[in-house]
Amino acid sequence: MSGPAADLSINLLATGLGAAAAYSTQRARVKMRKQATRKRIGDFFGRAGEKILVVHSSIYDEPERAYNYPATDTRSARILAQFFEESNIQEGLDFTIVPDRRVVSESMLRDNNVVALCGPARNSCYRRLVSTPSSMRYELAANPNPNGRGNLLRDNLRNTRIYSSRQEVSECGVAEDSHIDYGLVASLPNLRNPSKKLVLLAGIHGSGTVAAAQFVANSENLKLLSHRQHAGVICEVLHVKYHEEDPETPIDVTLA
Repeated sequence: MSGPAADLSINLLATGLGAAAAYSTQRARVKMRKQATRKRIGDFFGRAGEKILVVHSSIYDEPERAYNYPATDTRSARILAQFFEESNIQEGLDFTIVPDRRVVSESMLRDNNVVALCGPARNSCYRRLVSTPSSMRYELAANPNPNGRGNLLRDNLRNTRIYSSRQEVSECGVAEDSHIDYGLVASLPNLRNPSKKLVLLAGIHGSGTVAAAQFVANSENLKLLSHRQHAGVICEVLHVKYHEEDPETPIDVTLA
């Protein structure tokens, strides 16, 4: 065969080979990205093959005699679940999501990599796990004032407190910048079992908790956080902006 027909066949063959090569290259890139993401998840949340226990808060409603689950906590848990499952980390097999009231034994906190969602004001497991927070630059503590809002966030390096705009209005009468919250993102050895990870994703308010979950549910952000590790500990604060009409939904999240 010669002439135009032969040229056409050669061009079609070349096009087919080129498409096949491009497809193979694309598949290889996707596989490499997934492998990189799995490694970053393992570095931050705990080694591959080890179970992750995601614990969110629960609030007992005395008049109703029932437990309520804060919407921002359950939303944050689902953000993590979607991120894990996209990386073939399966709920029920590789990770479990439970409210703090269902953590009935110390072995659950000792034998698993643990993710504590929401701060110590609501999450009892957070309070149990972070008994000696001096290894972290930033520290969240429950507000001791019954009329106070959310948690108290401190920068231990500078020995200063970091205020959300709602706290500034409540305690100082005016906010330097409106509609601002802060979220804590931390990954460190579990004090009950240093071979396991303890991850803290918590805000002064619910918007900070959602922002923390959104931030770590991103492979590139996990890579960025890994570069900020010091002595096996990652501890960073997020600056979170939210809309006035929807204070629990972050619209801009950056490392502080």
